[in-house]
Amino acid sequence: MTPLKVLFATAREAVHQRTALDAAPAGVDVEICFRPTQDELIERLPHADVLVTERLGAVNAQAIAAARRLKLIQRLGRMTQDIDLQAARAAGIPVCNWPLRSCAMVAEHVLMQILSLAKRFRDCESILTHPQADAQEPRKCDGNYFAINWTRRQGIRRIADCTIGIIGFGDVGCELAVLLRPFGCRILYNKRTPLPPEVEAQYGLVYADARAIRAESDFLCALLPHIAGDEPPIGRDFLAGMKDGACLVSAGSSSSLDEAAVAQAFRSGKLSGLATDGWAWEPTRPDNPLLRLAAEDPGANLAFTPHTAGGSLTPDDIRLNRQREWSNVRNLLADAPLLNRVA
Repeated sequence: MTPLKVLFATAREAVHQRTALDAAPAGVDVEICFRPTQDELIERLPHADVLVTERLGAVNAQAIAAARRLKLIQRLGRMTQDIDLQAARAAGIPVCNWPLRSCAMVAEHVLMQILSLAKRFRDCESILTHPQADAQEPRKCDGNYFAINWTRRQGIRRIADCTIGIIGFGDVGCELAVLLRPFGCRILYNKRTPLPPEVEAQYGLVYADARAIRAESDFLCALLPHIAGDEPPIGRDFLAGMKDGACLVSAGSSSSLDEAAVAQAFRSGKLSGLATDGWAWEPTRPDNPLLRLAAEDPGANLAFTPHTAGGSLTPDDIRLNRQREWSNVRNLLADAPLLNRVA
């Protein structure tokens, strides 16, 4: 039996390419295409039975017209706005999306970070284990007596009243927007290419440029990929443009933060809350300036985690996640119905 030829077009680095290849089912011949141009995509598609796209740009009508033997376009991720669905329908090529479990996990983690800072969770927890000297005398609660906020915590807020900004808006940002929608908060986003208006409406998003999203966000969520350069993208200049008293939440690349500059912004009060899951050095070094903030004040409005936003992610977890992403290719081989078909 002739193997199914799969063109796997990806913008992810070699370590992720290897895990995708290792999870591929038997009966497929996979060609990895790293960040292809439209011309490269058009050149290779005539020889492919399946196109898998992962964090990639447009699959336009010209590319689809070149794909004379294509039986499936599989997007890894929820969003398909950069695939010409009308051209795919006209060509009789099914298009499916595949919301990514790992991205959903990170989005859940970011929501936890936002809520932890909004509710000042660490401060509230700390005061229970470090009672105030002037605390009132305890009384047993009943239907008529209860002591609401007996520790007099301040600054607890609801996120429905807030503007939440998402920079580095990709698959995780999309999953986060889905989770935030029921809260009724204003959601700003920033990415290199703004989304079509109908996609913004679908997810309840408003585009903002780099200046506006920093100036207007009460909670600014950094979901940036690794950006090469001498300085991290979130440093002194970036922080200076943020709204006074905003909270910074980082769950993107571990290389995103200038940790010394962020620590200083928190100490000065420029930031009223800070959460991060990624660290410049992993495992963290003892002299990490952000960890010093936590050590100095048990009640500081911080939410720190050791790169666990994506879950436990054991080797088995990663393997199973990647195997699930090949489900529709296996279904194609077995002549079974395709899942999550959008065209």
